[in-house]
Amino acid sequence: MINFIKKNKWFLGLSVVIPLALMGIVLFANGIYWGSSRSILAGDSYHQYVALHALYRNILHSGGHEGFFYTFTSGLGLNLYAFSAYYMGSFFMPLTFFFNVHQMPDALYLLTLLKTGSMGLSFYVAFKNCYQKLSGWVILGLSCAYALMSFVTSQIEIIMWLDVFILLPLVIWGLHRLQDKRKRWLYFVSVTILFIQNYYFGFMVALFLVFYFLARTALGRWSWKVGVDFIVTSLCAGISSLVMLLPMYLDLKSNNSDAFSQVTQLFSAGAKPFDVFAKNFVGSYDTTQYGAVPMIYVGLFPLILAVLFFFIKGLSWRVKVSYLGLILILVASFNIQVLDLFWQGMHSPNMFLHRYAFLWSILILILACEALARIDQLVLWRVFLVVILLGIGFSAAVIFGNYAYLKLENILLTALFALAYVILGLGYFKKWIPKTLLFVILFVFMAFESGINGFFQVAGVQKEWNFADRSYYNDQTKFLNPLAQKVRQLSASALVRTENTVPDTANDGMKYNYNSVSQFSSVRNSHSSSAMKALGFHTDSTYLNLRYPQNTLLMDGIFAIRYNINSSQPAKYGFKAVSTDKKFSALTENTNAQNIGIFVPGAYHDFSFLSGQDNESLTNQTNFINALTNQIHHFYQQVYPNSEVTEDKITGFSNQVTLSKKPNQTSDVAVTYGITAPANSQFYLSVPNLTYSSTNSKSMMLTVGKVLKTGQLSPLSGYSVSTDDVGHYFDLGYFTQETRIKVTISFPKNSQVSFDTTSFWALDTKKFSSVMTEMKSSPVRVTQEKNGVNFEVTAKSNGDLFVSLPYDKGWAASVDGKVEKIKRAQGGFMKIKLEKGTHQIHMRFVPDGFKLGLAAFFIGIFLFIGYDRLQKKH
Repeated sequence: MINFIKKNKWFLGLSVVIPLALMGIVLFANGIYWGSSRSILAGDSYHQYVALHALYRNILHSGGHEGFFYTFTSGLGLNLYAFSAYYMGSFFMPLTFFFNVHQMPDALYLLTLLKTGSMGLSFYVAFKNCYQKLSGWVILGLSCAYALMSFVTSQIEIIMWLDVFILLPLVIWGLHRLQDKRKRWLYFVSVTILFIQNYYFGFMVALFLVFYFLARTALGRWSWKVGVDFIVTSLCAGISSLVMLLPMYLDLKSNNSDAFSQVTQLFSAGAKPFDVFAKNFVGSYDTTQYGAVPMIYVGLFPLILAVLFFFIKGLSWRVKVSYLGLILILVASFNIQVLDLFWQGMHSPNMFLHRYAFLWSILILILACEALARIDQLVLWRVFLVVILLGIGFSAAVIFGNYAYLKLENILLTALFALAYVILGLGYFKKWIPKTLLFVILFVFMAFESGINGFFQVAGVQKEWNFADRSYYNDQTKFLNPLAQKVRQLSASALVRTENTVPDTANDGMKYNYNSVSQFSSVRNSHSSSAMKALGFHTDSTYLNLRYPQNTLLMDGIFAIRYNINSSQPAKYGFKAVSTDKKFSALTENTNAQNIGIFVPGAYHDFSFLSGQDNESLTNQTNFINALTNQIHHFYQQVYPNSEVTEDKITGFSNQVTLSKKPNQTSDVAVTYGITAPANSQFYLSVPNLTYSSTNSKSMMLTVGKVLKTGQLSPLSGYSVSTDDVGHYFDLGYFTQETRIKVTISFPKNSQVSFDTTSFWALDTKKFSSVMTEMKSSPVRVTQEKNGVNFEVTAKSNGDLFVSLPYDKGWAASVDGKVEKIKRAQGGFMKIKLEKGTHQIHMRFVPDGFKLGLAAFFIGIFLFIGYDRLQKKH
């Protein structure tokens, strides 16, 4: 390797610098650079990835007080180790140490560039070693094509995927070394790291490796010894990677109820005969949402060479059939639904479809190198034949394919680059240009093509997803970060929760380092989310989202929402300002909040959640309090409006109402209710199952005014709510006296809205306050520690400690130093049996399967070393 570095030192440097520079230029051309007004945060990058990078940074800065096994900052509590198996495995994550939350967009920009450069370096090192006779300039050009392939640039916001493409060339090189030289170490190490870093893509690569190994055996004589090498080394790598795979699998099995996707049709949605050609036009971008054609583009020159591979006279039909079979497997998978799902673990992706499409790109590059390695066996007429055949395919896509996203610029760029490569090929065969100069020119064209295609892909992302404006991000961080810091100052080591009535994202807790209910993540606890849904919190059928806003005061109390960030919605009963300082004016403290642990006299007994009706969550909330107190309470009273006025046309059926604008109506769709709010009540309006005519405007404006004795209206509150991911209990305010009010809900920029029958509900604040105080009669003190939590409980009787953390088998508890079993409570939470008296309860989290997985990690290494040495001896 030292000799390789000395011999290729300039190319090694260029393989980092040029792809990195190209990506930098592509982003710059789209208005993204260090400190730019347009950030690199688009879609999930804004809503998830910047938050998890901030979380990683916060753990590094915690001085050992926070760990990588568990976090309380998301979804009530989250198995962070299982989460990291998909989201946080990158070797580059420690670089977040040098950034704060304000600078995190620049951190993701820098990491994107570094990872792009690393992809180029990895590809050059791997493929130059695999194909040593090829010109360094050609490999460098292919490195640029690889690092900026459409799969990467069209999904540039998904930064966590990029590490897979750093490792993939090393895995391919490792397999070549294993097959050709029976050298196993590189394959073992690279596959192990791949599975540990990203099990999801590791699964896809593992499937591909099996097919590729079998196809590649056709190049030489079949050897059972090599076959055994491949199987044993792969198994050892799989065993070692159980340090991550086993805890991840057990978490998915125990806590994720998202079932396998059903096969509903033979062909994938939107599949067309010329998709492969359509997505190989320069700059071809359709969508990364639903109905997308696979992102397979990796350059015209590699594509031409890959097809030429099958026209090399010296290759046997067995070799050609083997590799063609692998190509056909991928093409069939793009088009047949069950195969498409199989590559993705039988789970249909939430957008960003065909996530294994990068395997096409790496296969095209492999075939290109195989063709170049046999370039002396090529004849000019075969080159022209291949170009003509590809030309026919591209033309058919334009003429018959009906691909709306193929524009004139895509066609012209593709034709011009194809012409350039044909001329260069002709120059090679006719020896018009010295080889070295020709290879340099070829590299320039390939790099230029990669950059142009990358520009179009990133521009497509901007148009479809919109890279977030930096000023908006800065406004949010300047507002929220000081409030989060104030919460940490006030709470010290106590484990309390904070929530925002109008959050920036569902992962603000991760980003700003406060403990929260909300979550948006592919890794979540479905059982606790299911219970939260029954209790009125918003979530969807897959539990991908869990959202706090627009639920009731009762749930604030029970789920330890000690602090609220509330800058626009009506004041809540029992929430007091934490400071007279204006910069903290939006932060309030809930005097009625319980702790994470609640002592239940006697025992906590599960009850059955009601479901199916719009407002049964209020009944569930009441029953939940009754189970926690072992008493019978009533908190909610339905109040009926005395008037309902609208200018809109009213239609509907059953319990659904539709409001539609009348012809020539200029005002927004709206309805106004006249109603009397009871004394000592927190008042709510329930608007279930809202649907809009406009997909671009899903917000509701809610205004509340007090009706004076004169009949005039005195404004009380008004706020706008984006109703996409919220509950359906909209706060109208706290009323100390019986008050006549008018409530107007309007829906800007919509000509029609539909919703289920609205209803008004009053929460009795005197009853609520009394019960919350009574529940604190057996004091519970809660403190947070690294990957754990401590309780000090003074129990006035025998009973259970109900813990509002998601139930997970990774938790272990001791009461006064003695091991105590943790039981599941209410489907998704936990309880611990306690006797009368004062107790110290220590709960520590170690991911289920981690210890066994750690043992497997070393066992796999020892087994591999033993096998490797045994094979070397014989």
